[in-house]
Amino acid sequence: MKHSLRLLAGCGLAILAGTAALAQTELRITHAMSSGAGSEAFNAIVANFEAANPGLTVNQIVFDDDIYSDTGLITQLQSNEVPDIYFQWAGYPVGRDVEAGYAYDLSAAMADGWQATFIDSAFSSGAGTAVDGKVYMVPLSLDVTNTIWYNTAIFEEYGLTVPATWDDFIAAIKVLAEAGETPIIEGNNELWPLGNWASHVAARVVDPLRYDAAFRQEISFADAGFLPALELMQQLHEIGAFNVDMQGLGADPAMAGFFQEAAVMHPIGSWLVGSEGDLAEDGFAYSQFDTPVIDPNHPAPDSVIGTITGFVMHAQTTHPDEATAFLKFLTSAESQVIWAEAGAISPVKGVGDVANLNVQMKGIGDMLANAKTMIPPPDTTYPVPVAEAYYQAAAYAASGEKSAADALVWLDETVTAMGKQ
Repeated sequence: MKHSLRLLAGCGLAILAGTAALAQTELRITHAMSSGAGSEAFNAIVANFEAANPGLTVNQIVFDDDIYSDTGLITQLQSNEVPDIYFQWAGYPVGRDVEAGYAYDLSAAMADGWQATFIDSAFSSGAGTAVDGKVYMVPLSLDVTNTIWYNTAIFEEYGLTVPATWDDFIAAIKVLAEAGETPIIEGNNELWPLGNWASHVAARVVDPLRYDAAFRQEISFADAGFLPALELMQQLHEIGAFNVDMQGLGADPAMAGFFQEAAVMHPIGSWLVGSEGDLAEDGFAYSQFDTPVIDPNHPAPDSVIGTITGFVMHAQTTHPDEATAFLKFLTSAESQVIWAEAGAISPVKGVGDVANLNVQMKGIGDMLANAKTMIPPPDTTYPVPVAEAYYQAAAYAASGEKSAADALVWLDETVTAMGKQ
């Protein structure tokens, strides 16, 4: 009898190790990737999978991305014929799937050395791939949602080096501001660009458990210790760090402004690299550094902030061994080189050292590989209204509209008024 192994995917593929049973197995793969370099890499991995397993075929079922996230995935998860494996976003969605009984505990499979092939931050407490210490997601792609991009030529002009500490960072900003430069350009009319960075700053100074409790509305932001984080935003305003139109400027115009040398630094995610060809003049020289260390005694002084996407095995799968082997092939070094060279940031150790990568993406990958902890953006992990309230409070402090203390009072009053989310 012919068996059917269903795989629901968003951007990748895995393989089943060669066994006699494979000759009669059909893999049905549903995902939301229909074109582009990622699709080509996906197809290449599929071809390798089929070549390694004669008689096994892969049938791809493609969803539009919006349909997948809105209705496609949940329809599949609740169907009479569930997928064995499905694509998912780390953090809140994985926790929700565990609670709903959709996600399979992969801890035992990871314990055979598989987990050790991934970078440390991929399974750190804030990464969102595990719940209560048990692994439920196989990471496939990483995305840094904030790093500080800087114009290397202007840094050299003023004799500046990459700051190692927050004090070094403040000193560099003062040099630039006093020279008439705009040290940092930010487009914050939607609140998330600065809010994302401000959340990372907070995660570097607030106790991790209290940080989590505040965003879950278990304690107030004041009691959690968020005042120092907002004071750092206020400090940046007071030394003239930001462009004066920060609150009215959009994220895309701010990025364009960085590439056009309207400012020296731009805190934003790794997707900036994809805009270089359209926005930067030939010869534009830039690089990036993570938020400098603020408190060396903090439990996660050198964390990164970002998101992870990957695969979850359905708890009701009838092919757990085959599905596990399939995922192991996907995250093998050979498959991940193909994936990384298509533009993804691989979570597998050593891939960045052998893949032919854009120099900027290699730098991002190295930063992730060296980090011990990944912090997810609050609006992907916690109730969105609570995250957005913090983003607004940070904007008040960074723009000078409110003092840090007043912004904190506003934040707690706003979150209390909205009720438990």
